[in-house]
Amino acid sequence: MVAKSLWVQLTTLLFIIQGWRQTEGCLEQERIALFQLKSFFNQPTKLKDWVDVKGSNCCQWKRVECNITSKRVIGLHLNFTRQSNLYGYLNVSLFLPFEKLKSLYLGGNKIAGFVDNKGEKVQPMMNLEVLDLFGNLLMNNDLTYLKGLSSLKSLNIGGNQLEGSIDIRGM
Repeated sequence: MVAKSLWVQLTTLLFIIQGWRQTEGCLEQERIALFQLKSFFNQPTKLKDWVDVKGSNCCQWKRVECNITSKRVIGLHLNFTRQSNLYGYLNVSLFLPFEKLKSLYLGGNKIAGFVDNKGEKVQPMMNLEVLDLFGNLLMNNDLTYLKGLSSLKSLNIGGNQLEGSIDIRGM
């Protein structure tokens, strides 16, 4: 009986310690995804605290906002983090791990369009409320990647290479 009681106490203690350790910082899958994003957003001085060290708390990194309770990434402020002499196509699949993302600021990065490496359209970010794409190189056909963002409350697409009228139905 004493052995069983001791076993229950030790097991409970391990669960408490493990749960406490998980709430110390961001989720490992989100930390890894942020580090993968860093290669696209390549302005050397902007993301220097984003380090590829297991257990590094990405909730403390500049330009990353996390939910205080869940430690999930809810905001990415990546505007003007790409070298100004380069343009590129952003792989939207890199945002898949951020299931609770609410705000995404990508302005001024010379994004020329979007691709995804999953072979099909990426499931939209269901919680995304704010998307800032101001001052990139996007064209009308790039906006198809925005369809299905049902929670979107604010969208800034000014300063791109858009022409004519834009059908926003379905966005």
